[in-house]
Amino acid sequence: MNILSSFFADDLAIDLGTVNTIIYTPTQGVVLNEPSILAVHKYTREVLSVGASALKLLGREPNDTEVHRPIRRGAIDNFEVSQQFLRALISRVQHHDHPKRSHLVIGVPGSSTPLERRSVKDAARDAKAGRVDLIDEGLAAALGAGLDFDNEQAHLIVDIGGGTTNIAILASGGVVNSVSVPAAGNAMDDAIRDYLRLRYAVQFGERTIERVKRELGSASADQWDKRLDDELEIVGKQLANGAALPIAISAREVRNAVQGVVAEIISAVRRVIEDASPEVTADIYYSGLILTGGGALLHGMSDRLQTDLNLQVTIPEDPLTTVALGAGRLLAEPERLQRASLRLDAPAWEQAENLVVNW
Repeated sequence: MNILSSFFADDLAIDLGTVNTIIYTPTQGVVLNEPSILAVHKYTREVLSVGASALKLLGREPNDTEVHRPIRRGAIDNFEVSQQFLRALISRVQHHDHPKRSHLVIGVPGSSTPLERRSVKDAARDAKAGRVDLIDEGLAAALGAGLDFDNEQAHLIVDIGGGTTNIAILASGGVVNSVSVPAAGNAMDDAIRDYLRLRYAVQFGERTIERVKRELGSASADQWDKRLDDELEIVGKQLANGAALPIAISAREVRNAVQGVVAEIISAVRRVIEDASPEVTADIYYSGLILTGGGALLHGMSDRLQTDLNLQVTIPEDPLTTVALGAGRLLAEPERLQRASLRLDAPAWEQAENLVVNW
């Protein structure tokens, strides 16, 4: 371990999210929490801004600027942009007084393919990382939420992020089952945008939709919830003539718009429980469900899961940072990190889609 420590300049745990990227170091805790957005010059490909400063350009970018979200649904969407994005963020938190390379631990969706995992690993290495370990987001979220690594009882973790919802069952520091579904924060944004387009014939930008979800979004099944009467005025672009049009949208409308996505998340959790062994099901009955990720902050989400699944739902103190915190815990325990690290190889039948047969 001492030899490795002398080689790597920084140990960094990264939650490479579709919406936000969080970086954690064992010595300082969370050192960076920025939107996963990069602005580059359209012709020179020079990085102009990253994170919050790039987010300000979204929807208002100059004609010589491109704004990218390099991560989509927990996977690399654009390799070159992802490499630039990672390099820019890592340089912010690295020590600049020596040329050594970093050891990165990155959380990825449990259902990610070997090809998706390799693309994340290659992008990190091209961003000047020396060693890269990938771990299941569900495991990282559980450890970040305070779960004991040696706890033999099975626990159910639901991490609702921006691009994916990761549902995992863990026991004795290992993953019993892990499934990722695209029903998550971005799918809710799309549902709200589609509703407004059909109902009012008005088009809204990405940042406005995010604001609507954050301020009015709800998963509550209680028709008498007073919060559903809240309203917000937003201004969009009419489809008919392109003119600006202000509308007042209620939390009840937003709740109805995202109901399909919420139902899909609950259905996916139910399927994971149904596929579990009797011993695991019994453990989950007593241990309940740990809810993490940005979706944990959606009004009524924990109550909805508790009611529909008949399980006790708990939310950690800071559900947004659990994946980074859990990955950070593994950095301090190399033997457990080696066990938890995801491999890039896969059985031949899982790679069948990539095989080319010449007759």
